[in-house]
Amino acid sequence: MEQQMDRKPVVLHYNSRYLPLTENWIHSILRHHKTFVPVFITRKTQNLELFPLPKVFSLEHINKIIRLSQIAYSKLSGHIPFFYSTCKKSHASVLHVHFGYHGVKLLGLKRKTGLPMVCSFYGDDAFHYPLKPGVKKQYRKLFAEADSILVLGPYMKAHLAGLGCAEEKIRIHHLGIDTGKIGYRPRTRKAGEPVRFMTSCSLLEKKGVGIAIKALAGLKDQYAFTLDLVGDGPLRETLQQLAKECGIYDRLTWHGYKPYSFVIEKMYQCDVLIQASITTPDNRKEGTPVAIMDAMATGMAVVATRHSDIPEIVEDGVTGLLAAENDVEGLRACFKKLLDNPPVIESLGLRGREKVEGEFNVATLTAQLEEHYLQLIRR
Repeated sequence: MEQQMDRKPVVLHYNSRYLPLTENWIHSILRHHKTFVPVFITRKTQNLELFPLPKVFSLEHINKIIRLSQIAYSKLSGHIPFFYSTCKKSHASVLHVHFGYHGVKLLGLKRKTGLPMVCSFYGDDAFHYPLKPGVKKQYRKLFAEADSILVLGPYMKAHLAGLGCAEEKIRIHHLGIDTGKIGYRPRTRKAGEPVRFMTSCSLLEKKGVGIAIKALAGLKDQYAFTLDLVGDGPLRETLQQLAKECGIYDRLTWHGYKPYSFVIEKMYQCDVLIQASITTPDNRKEGTPVAIMDAMATGMAVVATRHSDIPEIVEDGVTGLLAAENDVEGLRACFKKLLDNPPVIESLGLRGREKVEGEFNVATLTAQLEEHYLQLIRR
């Protein structure tokens, strides 16, 4: 009994996959748990070698017939027995579900276990997904039954309140990065050396990469620059064709998806991160892109758009430069300011580093999250 009382409490995390390359920030939270032991339940696993965690339990690893029968059973019961048994065996004290659409699906497990449930929203799950038939009704159930709803900033908070979530249940909790492992390097350039721009994102419409390419193309005859694109997606060929039409294809390097370590090293080699995010016609939006925090931590300047909660990270003229969404000319003016005044790149990078150290350190944020767990448990 004494041994059991000395154990750290367990937080049971859920995401449908453990863990896509583009969701490395979830692993950052898991690695920085101190007060709680993280246990992860999921349907499928991937990239385990990149995102090691001692206790990952996947539905795919049980007998296929049993798995299918449990999924069928969950249609009636509202929960998958494998997840329930993992919860009981691990002596979980709190359930943390990542993404709103998964929160809806895990309500049955919350009811079965009686555990307090935290649900984190990150972007499309807050803005695009509610447009699907029946989702607003599902979300109202989630908002009523979940004990805490985590969002990335005031813009997302106001949106979820508009969908029916009680404001007192919504808590702003930033994503964070490991500022202890990412060192600061000031960006200095030799005379005549090209400015190296970079994007780090999936090649999707909401990322606004096409807007960035058009903005840069208008400067090709006046300035020396390059653009490294880390990431991939359905728009790759379209964007490559656009770059050819704009006459800057030879200045672009397409890296595809790469591990996190590659992304950070590439950031050290570049000067300015571009995050030209836009709202798509079907209301797809960002939350707060972690790539911005990573870039600021390394000492990069950031040029971004006034989109969703990006202004929570990028303060215009202080830690970066901001343009309106879909504003090619406005984005180009930001680029031109940096190309004409290279010392501004270094000053923005320094203040950006100070910003992430003070407000987006994952160790500090995870400690705050664990205190929030404890408050919910005490209730």
